[in-house]
Amino acid sequence: MKFLPLIWSGLIRKPVRSVLTLLSVMVAFILFGLLQGINAGFHAAVEAAQLDRLFSEPRVPGGNPMPVSAAEKILAVPGVAGAAGRTVFLGYYQNPRNRMFALATSVESYLAVRRDYAMAPQYVAAMKNNRAGIAMTPALRDRLQLKLGDKVPLHSAIARKDGNPVWTFELVAILDDVDRPGQKSMALVNYDYFDETRLLNSDTFDVIIVQIADPTRSVQVARLIDALFANSPAETRTYSEQQEAEVALQRFGDFQFFTNAICGAVFFALLFITANTMIQSGRERVPEFAVLKTLGFSNVGVLSIVVAEATLLCGVAAVLGLGIAAVLFPRLKSFIGLQHFHWQVAAAGMGVAVILALISAALPAMRARRLRIVEALRR
Repeated sequence: MKFLPLIWSGLIRKPVRSVLTLLSVMVAFILFGLLQGINAGFHAAVEAAQLDRLFSEPRVPGGNPMPVSAAEKILAVPGVAGAAGRTVFLGYYQNPRNRMFALATSVESYLAVRRDYAMAPQYVAAMKNNRAGIAMTPALRDRLQLKLGDKVPLHSAIARKDGNPVWTFELVAILDDVDRPGQKSMALVNYDYFDETRLLNSDTFDVIIVQIADPTRSVQVARLIDALFANSPAETRTYSEQQEAEVALQRFGDFQFFTNAICGAVFFALLFITANTMIQSGRERVPEFAVLKTLGFSNVGVLSIVVAEATLLCGVAAVLGLGIAAVLFPRLKSFIGLQHFHWQVAAAGMGVAVILALISAALPAMRARRLRIVEALRR
């Protein structure tokens, strides 16, 4: 504690310079927090993917959709514990900006293979009893400002047999993500009603979700499923959920390399700024360090003051920058689908701040440690 007044006086000796350096470091850590937060979120999504869940879809993107009978054939494959087909329904509510998507499926079958979603039994019964029923997550319901029992007219480009572009559903059920409640924005509709009403591609699925008994046999089961439909009009490509997440990351590009390159360039430039600040401060304070040594401060004590000044400056800037990044991060949800700022990013940021402080203070600290009192006072 006795060093704090000395450290503080050293930082405010040139207040404008110290504030500008603080702001530079803070902006760098805002950027670090946002970019590395996105990285951590994507990798968390990959790690959370279920190895015991497979997705079977047309081998050629945009090719022939899978017939409904394919789900029954897949259920007969050894190692398969469940299967549920689904088709994507896209539309908007009242205003084109209120876009939403729903999955047309059998609710019971879907919940059996997607155990990361849950729906109360009374809501499952409500969906079975109302063919035009729709189940929404709380996030989607709140965004559209709906309540149970409301009619939900959705405009969609999916053609109906009667030519009406409006699909009318009734909100009768609520479902939610088990692990991240209140975050997902999606809906379920009954496949039978959807399939009987649409004009094209009747009795087909976009994707069949497969639950397997043994996650260690996901590759073997996927090959058996694909072999089942080989040389047929609806050839399949079957892959695990983790593979899907990794493919999505690859499609997004090598984002981690890109973000790391940006952060590396920013901190490399920042190192020159902080190091220059500390070197200038050290040169200006040579007589002060000589006086401290005259008063009995050891070489290590003077070195510690210089290092502590750099650490305090970088540490405060890192805390402010990472704090601002944590506040801004949820606002990126609409762009990247992530909401929570990972604590590991904050821990890594503080570690980077300490390393930055030590490197930038290394040269002036060693000079202060080797300072000879007579030569310093002569200046």
